[in-house]
Amino acid sequence: MNLLSGINKRILFPISRAYIRHLKDEKPANSFIQFMQKADFFSIHGYWPNLKKPRTFSEKIVSRMLFDRNPIWTMLSDKIRVREYVSRKIGEKYLVPLLWQGKNPNEIPFEILPSRFVIKTNHGCGYNIIVPEKDKLDKTKTIIKLKKWLGTNYGLDTFLGTEWAYKNISPAVMIESFLGERETVPEDYKFFCYSGRAEFIQVSFDRFRDVSERMIDRDFNPLDFYNGVKIFSGTVRKPDNYKEMVTLAETLAKDFDFIRVDLYNVNGKIFLGELTCYPAGGRAIFIPRRFDFVFGEKWEYNGSLPR
Repeated sequence: MNLLSGINKRILFPISRAYIRHLKDEKPANSFIQFMQKADFFSIHGYWPNLKKPRTFSEKIVSRMLFDRNPIWTMLSDKIRVREYVSRKIGEKYLVPLLWQGKNPNEIPFEILPSRFVIKTNHGCGYNIIVPEKDKLDKTKTIIKLKKWLGTNYGLDTFLGTEWAYKNISPAVMIESFLGERETVPEDYKFFCYSGRAEFIQVSFDRFRDVSERMIDRDFNPLDFYNGVKIFSGTVRKPDNYKEMVTLAETLAKDFDFIRVDLYNVNGKIFLGELTCYPAGGRAIFIPRRFDFVFGEKWEYNGSLPR
């Protein structure tokens, strides 16, 4: 698999990205681009995907990426625009306080920001800078990094270039309040919601330093499988206001056949992390594989399938 993965990165990824740019917003209906996507899928998951009749969770994520062009996915994936949606659905009190936003990193008012905050961009994944101590931040390097991120189209420039929801987001910088204690960010509760019902939760610990995760069902029973990230060895504590978290997640998810709703719970206060339509870009492995089917069978897939 490592050899296949290396071939994909050096050959398939550049070819696929070039082709996707040529297509603009059209669906990649021909067999060539689908073959490249399937080859990459095989190198990760070890089985050849069926994109016409997807059954596993991973297959359905990839099928949505390739064939579903509903503009709602772009709005939900934009970390700035989604705030209005969330405010309308459940109220702005569940939004992480926004300290600043703009398109030019040179204009960030570092001098008036609090001692701790989080800098991110709105148009992709992994574009985060955790600032637990402002006095230790190298502002010049931070601005350079942000400009590099802003110049990247996450949807077109990562992996095969098929994460369409990010393609048409207008890049911007946003600075949010720091929710954690000391340098540690709070636990991240990722609710896998199917037709408005939360079925599974992925709880992530210490996401930006030494991340570990634990998968549980909605009743807080642990699910014993490996999903590509170190398994948390401790006991996952059920928050006292867990029922409220479920209600909020299901309210945000009720209009979609599948969406992942990420929530923080800090000293009893709940905040939205993000809404995710392509969890891990369909690249997260399931060991044992049967859990790929378990997560997939809950999803009554309504996406635009290929002929």
